[in-house]
Amino acid sequence: MASVREEGELGAAIDEVWKIVGDFPGFVEAMGVPVEVEGEGVGATRTIAMGPSPTIERLEKLDNDAKMLQYSLIRGPLPVENYLATMQLSAVEGGRTRLEWSSDFEPAGISEADAI
Repeated sequence: MASVREEGELGAAIDEVWKIVGDFPGFVEAMGVPVEVEGEGVGATRTIAMGPSPTIERLEKLDNDAKMLQYSLIRGPLPVENYLATMQLSAVEGGRTRLEWSSDFEPAGISEADAI
């Protein structure tokens, strides 16, 4: 199993950041990318029309109290299988927010280094 982890701080309060990050389709739309959603809440899918073939992701977990969500990759151009990503927010001093994004997956037909 391969993993990728990134984190950074945002200059906004955690509740304001969660309004965007916690909105499964809205997060992608906020980046200016067209998205189509089927369903609501956990189990909903979003189709992201970017590149030659769309990416389809499914919301696996949404915890508003913990400010955390998980989504899986159903179909897309990435050469990976069993992809699960987690986005976790935490409050930081000064009204800032730390965003931690991680993904775990199995490379499909390529080396782990190339998949990462």
